[in-house]
Amino acid sequence: MDPKIYVKLIFDDESFTRSRLYFWVIGCLNEFLVSIEDNTKQWKLFREARVTPLLKPLPKSRDVPQNPDSSTPYHRSEIQRLQSLDQSAEGIRENLEILRSRFKNQLETVKALRDGLFNASALIESRAATKLGENVKLLTYVSIFYLPLAFCAALWAIPNINQGSTRDPLIVTAIIVGFATYVIVFNLENIAGLSGRIYHNWRANLVKVMQEDSSQEWKTLGQRFEEFRPNNDRKRPSEWRIVLYQMRMLMRKHKG
Repeated sequence: MDPKIYVKLIFDDESFTRSRLYFWVIGCLNEFLVSIEDNTKQWKLFREARVTPLLKPLPKSRDVPQNPDSSTPYHRSEIQRLQSLDQSAEGIRENLEILRSRFKNQLETVKALRDGLFNASALIESRAATKLGENVKLLTYVSIFYLPLAFCAALWAIPNINQGSTRDPLIVTAIIVGFATYVIVFNLENIAGLSGRIYHNWRANLVKVMQEDSSQEWKTLGQRFEEFRPNNDRKRPSEWRIVLYQMRMLMRKHKG
């Protein structure tokens, strides 16, 4: 098995050729398995009801004279022919069982290829989305590069820009604002993480105090902030209520 050729089975084209092929093969194999199982089941039922009783020797009766040419009410030649047909039918049934086992193995193989195709397609789409996100990120950085210059130009949108008293402060301000902007942008993830940790610690302490408040309204509101509500009808309160409670505490301390 050539790995370079085999791995191509998990990649599809724009027309979804392999996906449609796998879908068709799985449908055919399922129909084959159902047909084989139904035929073998019907044969077993027919054999137990019709063939097996005829092949069993009948008990001899003194009242019924026995035909010397037959061991049962049927002739020996008919019994032998029935036994031969029964053996042939059993051989066909065994072949069908073997074929059924092969179809099952092939079905599992096709399902594995189909799952691999779906996983590979999802991986390719994920990489494409990641690449698109990186491109958008680069475009954002390019636009941010001109943001300080546009900001300073808007502030200094006045005449006499060629004079030193106007030009020099513009240059200094553009450099300072640009440097500060670039530092913030390139460390935005760290700054956001630090700000998030500070906010969550402050929020957790304030919610704990809110739950111990003497007012039942604020106590209930604090409990709602700690609850997980998957139902859209019971949404969590707005985070601005925490800021409002902080202002309320400051006002109470000021009055006290």
